[in-house]
Amino acid sequence: MNNQKALPPHHSLVETADGSYTLFSEAFQEACHSTTGARAETILHYIEGTKVQENILKFSPLVILEVGFGLGVGFLTTLEKLPSDRRWHFVSLELDADLLEWFLKNHQDHYFLKNLQWKDNNILEAENDFIKLTILQGDARKTLPAYLKNHPLKWHAIYQDAFSPKKNPILWTKEWFSLLKDSSHEDVILSTYSASSSIRKSLHLTGWGVQKGERFGPKRTSTRAVLAKATDPEILLQLERSPAQALSDLHINEILLK
Repeated sequence: MNNQKALPPHHSLVETADGSYTLFSEAFQEACHSTTGARAETILHYIEGTKVQENILKFSPLVILEVGFGLGVGFLTTLEKLPSDRRWHFVSLELDADLLEWFLKNHQDHYFLKNLQWKDNNILEAENDFIKLTILQGDARKTLPAYLKNHPLKWHAIYQDAFSPKKNPILWTKEWFSLLKDSSHEDVILSTYSASSSIRKSLHLTGWGVQKGERFGPKRTSTRAVLAKATDPEILLQLERSPAQALSDLHINEILLK
């Protein structure tokens, strides 16, 4: 992991405060995780935030969507935390093909990932009797709808872990959250590190019930969103008072040109 020569192009390695590693993307000018702790953030926001350890006892298979595969910390930590005799399907989205090739080379000896192979031009998959990993490479706004046409999944958990709205707004708009809602189970939990009013408005206006999430590192709070409950009244009041606008596809060019 700490071999600089093995890094994918246009990335640099960053050791986070909990001893785990993340990558800094030159393209997005951001690290893939909080420098407070890549692994700790994954556990708090995604493993615990979406209650996968509890819900794998309710659903078979448990279906998880991760928005932003990155170094694979989300999948590897989930693999570590979930029981080996329960069925689950982990679908992840990743734009950078070089990053995925780097991941493949660095996990050739892993007991599960050694079977990870390209099944199509843009689909990486590995599978055993209990676990299925599917990684969709390319523009998520295109690859996810295309995959769902032939694989009508319903998400029980969503790790909304894309680069920040300022750097990658296309994966934080009302249109994006509508797509996720339409392909979600009624008991889904979406979790993200972001707590911006714009993002919360985007979620609320597309029918998600917005809830307050835990604090991590310098961020005072985060966001959880569900379909089974209405937006928390305190958050709703804050959103009504906030001048921030919900993100939409119409605003993306404006954001990127700033």
